[in-house]
Amino acid sequence: MRALFIHDPHDLDALIPGGVQICTRDFLEVVTEASSAVELFPVHVSRNLWWRIRRRAGLGSYLLYRPSDVCRSLQEAFEKFHPTHVFLNRTELLRLAPLVRELSGNAKVVILSHGNQSGDDLYEVSGPGGRRRDGLAHLVATWKLGSDLITESSFRHQWIDVVCVMSGEEEILERWLGAKSTVVIPRLVRSALLEWHPTPMRVGFVGTLDHTPNRTAISYILNELMAFSDDDFEFRLVGGPLSVGEAFAEQYPFVSYLGMLSNEELRAEVSSWSLFLNPIFWLSRGASMKLGQAIAWGLPSLSTRSGVRGYQLLPGQVIVSSDTVTAFVSEMQALLSDLPRLQALRNSLLHLQSDEHSLRSLGMKLRSMLE
Repeated sequence: MRALFIHDPHDLDALIPGGVQICTRDFLEVVTEASSAVELFPVHVSRNLWWRIRRRAGLGSYLLYRPSDVCRSLQEAFEKFHPTHVFLNRTELLRLAPLVRELSGNAKVVILSHGNQSGDDLYEVSGPGGRRRDGLAHLVATWKLGSDLITESSFRHQWIDVVCVMSGEEEILERWLGAKSTVVIPRLVRSALLEWHPTPMRVGFVGTLDHTPNRTAISYILNELMAFSDDDFEFRLVGGPLSVGEAFAEQYPFVSYLGMLSNEELRAEVSSWSLFLNPIFWLSRGASMKLGQAIAWGLPSLSTRSGVRGYQLLPGQVIVSSDTVTAFVSEMQALLSDLPRLQALRNSLLHLQSDEHSLRSLGMKLRSMLE
């Protein structure tokens, strides 16, 4: 199998890697393991004036990447490399699929899905924390949701051969959208244990703070915690933008906002947390990359049922609550008052199975499905 990996360079490398970069690297490793040869093909967000106007005005869906911008260079890549399979990293690249089909003829077109835009759209127009629930914004967002769904489905019916997803939940959604074939690629966890020196009653969260699922979850939890009377309790908050983090710290006296941290700074910070929080209360797009990082670091973690999707975990490696704020906060309080249980969580992560076996097996699985 000769794989052409089409990607936006920002999705592979960033000064402070986030979930997109971690997921992209995971997918690339699995594709590399499955292939006899891999060629990277970078693409960039289109600066074409008409496409920029269309994006700004909402005149269409998935308008970041313009096929005609890369037509010539992509044709040259096909002539030189002769791929048998073309991988589109992220659903955002799906408008390149017809061009790939035109230029390649027999090459299979595979989407490596980080989740669909409609997965985030839906909550914005209907969820209790959505930012597009009223007035004109609601009408525009509702139209956009429908447009995104139609685009996602029609391209799967016509141009996409296989969709690789992160979880069983998304596999079902892809079948509903019309995907001809799906492959589940669960999250890889690379053991990179940190020394753990927990400060009692200290918990923490890392993420993009203005992303609706994160912003809403944090708000719900902090409101619930206002009745938590322990003076030693501290909620450490890491991420951006600064304005959102500072607003949380100003509103809630037990919140310590640390801004955006480098990898080195983050590793030093989280080693002092008694508990790493991963609160995801509904199914949005993709899977939680930050949970995998916490597991790799050997940090006791509390997640929700939706938050652990995409991971193959053994019992006791992560504490999982139901997808409600009350249950999550109640479990957090119980864990903070039970030091032996926290230590048991830590101990369960000290001898994680090597990812080399998982990577090889996933590579074999992908290759057998595609060939």
